[in-house]
Amino acid sequence: MPADALDVLLIEDNPGDVRLIEEMLSEATTRTQRPAGQQATATQGIRHASRLEEGLDSLEEHAFDVMLLDLGLPESTGIDTLETVRERSQNIPIVVLTGHNDERVGDQAVQQGAQEYLIKDELTPALLQRSLRHAIERKDFQRTQTALHRASRDVIQAESKPEASRLVLDAAVDVLELSGIVVFLFDDSTNVLRPAATTDELRSLVDDLGAVGSEEPTATWESFVTGETIALDDVLDTDYSLLRETSVRSGLWIPLGNHGVIAIVSETTGGFDQQTVMLADNLAATAEATLDRIEREEALREHERELTERNSQLEALNRTNELIREIDQVLVQTTTREAIEQAVCERLTQEDRFAFAWIGDVVDERLRPRTWAGNDQGYLDVVSLTTEDAAGPPSVIAATSEAATVVTNVASDLRGAPWRKAALARNFGSAISVPLSYGDLSYGVLTVYTTEPDGFDERSKETFEELGETIANAINSVQTRQALLSDTVVELELAIDEPDDLLGRLARETDCEITFDGIVPQADETTRLFFTAHGAAAESVEAVAGTIPSVDHLECISTTGDGGDCVARFVIAMSGMSIPSQLIEYGAIARSIIVTATSAQVVVELPESTDVRSFVNWFEQHYPDTDLIARRDKERNNDSQQAFGAALSEQLTDRQLEALKTAFHSGYFEWPRDRTGQEVAESLSITQPTFNGHLRAAERKLCAMLFSGDSA
Repeated sequence: MPADALDVLLIEDNPGDVRLIEEMLSEATTRTQRPAGQQATATQGIRHASRLEEGLDSLEEHAFDVMLLDLGLPESTGIDTLETVRERSQNIPIVVLTGHNDERVGDQAVQQGAQEYLIKDELTPALLQRSLRHAIERKDFQRTQTALHRASRDVIQAESKPEASRLVLDAAVDVLELSGIVVFLFDDSTNVLRPAATTDELRSLVDDLGAVGSEEPTATWESFVTGETIALDDVLDTDYSLLRETSVRSGLWIPLGNHGVIAIVSETTGGFDQQTVMLADNLAATAEATLDRIEREEALREHERELTERNSQLEALNRTNELIREIDQVLVQTTTREAIEQAVCERLTQEDRFAFAWIGDVVDERLRPRTWAGNDQGYLDVVSLTTEDAAGPPSVIAATSEAATVVTNVASDLRGAPWRKAALARNFGSAISVPLSYGDLSYGVLTVYTTEPDGFDERSKETFEELGETIANAINSVQTRQALLSDTVVELELAIDEPDDLLGRLARETDCEITFDGIVPQADETTRLFFTAHGAAAESVEAVAGTIPSVDHLECISTTGDGGDCVARFVIAMSGMSIPSQLIEYGAIARSIIVTATSAQVVVELPESTDVRSFVNWFEQHYPDTDLIARRDKERNNDSQQAFGAALSEQLTDRQLEALKTAFHSGYFEWPRDRTGQEVAESLSITQPTFNGHLRAAERKLCAMLFSGDSA
């Protein structure tokens, strides 16, 4: 499209830029159209406005082909200028002009509705002409897409296959401006494709338009059976003899899934450009989805199963909820992870509708089965469980996506997913897989297969998601208890290079050494962290903490010494994660954490049964520069202390335990006290009488455990 054939609205306040743009448009025109020796003339069709409001008024008075819009006008700048124009007119193509070489501004302008953006200092006549042409083409394409979207709404509302075929044909004619069109639908009673809707132009090109089958090689049948679009620029260069006998010279055949084919033909060679093909594909996709829906609805009406299915699903949900409650009761009584997993799988498969249940976790980019129950018939031995398989079974998808995955009908899409064939061969009808997640910890996935299709609806999916959370919580609880009571533990020594957590930042910015003293989780998912800073003034630590968003509050409990010999104890209320809080979430016990300006040394205890490699991998996800320095298997020499601590935790309420631990770490029991009861209560955001009540109750239970039955 030559530049002088355009009506251009230029909104630009700089006279020099206006003159330059007009000259460039004139030069672009004369280069492409001026005969040799003829003088260039001023470019016609450009209207200039130096202010935004003036340009908007011109826009209402005249239909321009394209707008050149400066983003640096006196009364409006930046993206606001573009938004103002878009509010007044959605139809005109816009090329944004900017004086800054800032791709972000240009990208943002395109995202907000501009078709192109140009940098003034980089303008050339050819670039300007090309950009205007592209802007108009893109806007035209967008208009077509919008019109096609509106037409697709009508298609989607169709209630029968013939109606859908007619609406698809109308959209192709009215929106895509195509003429030679026929929509074929598959007749499964005779295994042929029959015309369901045609245009008069198509019948004028093809004399004998009848049913299409497999007897003769045709593009229509090949597209249907292969499920692939066929585009022919010249039918004379093909083996389709029936086409060569017609007036058709180019064509496009797009499959409609299992329903049929839409064929679009032309009398000219190369009659369909890339954009037309893409838009026709979009229309065909809408048609296929609509035909899918119609087919489903017809099947439901034919079998009159809708009400029956709803009732059966509700009954199944009630049975599932009752089953989940029974499993919850079993989990309370189990003491190991293995027992939890086995109990869940066995109880699920006691139900006739659940054929097979198993739990696995990811090891070396592959799901490793840990526990299973039911009639698997060797299923786990033949399916691929690698996490790199995008078409893998639901267990793999749930493990990689960390979201529940439901397969309502195993028998669908057998060619696209090999695991379905193995499942169908074992009479599995549907499947669900849910992640076993506790916080950011993953304990694998639970997968259950039913004997019938449609075994899981949205409500049962939510129920199984809750079950997954319950299982993960139970596993975390037993592992935490094992960490407290185990006679044999695994002690790991970890070194972290420049940890980027709260303690690491405090140590780095105050150039001191920080030792971890204790942590008290709060009911509102925040934590109260106790630590000691060696070699930094309390004021320095407080100043740095005040700049960290995750710090809600910091108080100095006590301080001794000056300068480099200063030792200050702190309590900090925080909402973010730290090394101690993440270890608690995993069920590990932090025995020692020492953080300096450049590194952190962490000594942690884990139950003997812990997979150390999995723990280290999990830890490295949060702290990539971590090295495992040492691993030691240890026998605890303070068994009674560990058992007593665990028993005490079970006796106290969360609030009582919180009050007792906070008082201890705050120096409330020191003499003289580092902090008073009023100060501890304020740090807990409760009144002193409330704090005293929790503390007295905790002390009473502690004394009862110590002295109950003592005759001395």
